[in-house]
This record gives sequence, C-alpha cells and structure tokens, in this order.
Amino acid sequence: MSWLQVRKKVHWSDSDAAGVVWFPNVLGWFEDAEEELYAAVLGRTRQSILDANRFGMPRVEASITYRSPTRPGDIVRLGLRSTLENPRRLRHDFEVRDEPTGALRAEGFVRVASIDLATFTPRDFPREVLDMVAGLPDVMAAQARGEVEVPWV
Repeated sequence: MSWLQVRKKVHWSDSDAAGVVWFPNVLGWFEDAEEELYAAVLGRTRQSILDANRFGMPRVEASITYRSPTRPGDIVRLGLRSTLENPRRLRHDFEVRDEPTGALRAEGFVRVASIDLATFTPRDFPREVLDMVAGLPDVMAAQARGEVEVPWV
C-alpha cells in the first residue's frame, strides 16, 4: 500500500506528563503532512488554494487508533493517502510508523468537506483539489523510487 511519506522527530513538547505523545498532537502531525501533500503535488500551499477559491475545508469526521506509545526522541514517518469520496467530500487516511523498525504507532482517517465561505453551504471542491487527488499516486510512486525527497515536518 502506497503512502505519501513525511518524517517527524518527536519533541518533548509533543508529549504529556507521562512522556508519551499527547493524543491530539497526532492530528496536528496529520495536518502538517496534509500541508506537505499540497506542496508535493501542486507546488502550492493549501491556504493559497482556499484563498483563491473562497472555500473552506472543515473536518467533519476524525478517527485515530493508537497501537503503541510514541515518545520524545523517536523518529516517525507519517503516511498519508487521499481519496475523493464525492465532489464535496475528501478522505485522508494516515498512519504513523516508527522509522527505524516500521512498527505501527497509530492509524486513522479524517474526512474533509468543502464549503462556500460566503454562505457556509456545501459546494464542490475546486479543480485544484481534484488535481491534487489525481496527482497523488504519481508523487507517491516517485517518492517510493527515491525521486522525491521525504520531507521533515
């Protein structure tokens, strides 16, 4: 199964008092990986696309299953894969794996809607988002061949 890969060094500030990554931070890491997705596929920031098309992308559903603890000092790889469920709904599947061992630390998904910012009503995604989803398999394949760098977040 192919994923767009992003590296992350886990910092002390990512953890809770028990020395384990604080659970909502994984969603923040996902957001960082999603930002890299737009840059890798379209060469643009997500915000530039939102601004140009005057639309929003609220998260309407999120789920994470934690498999093992992640601690400060660990290096992890975030994997991200996106599919268009319909013209107004996008699903991002993600995983977090220990980089040295490949052990699965967490996995989940986030569903994203598309809304018109003026009316806060549903609208179809603009062409750029469709292009991003369509272009993702090529970027993942190039990354797997070592032709595209695995970025750090």
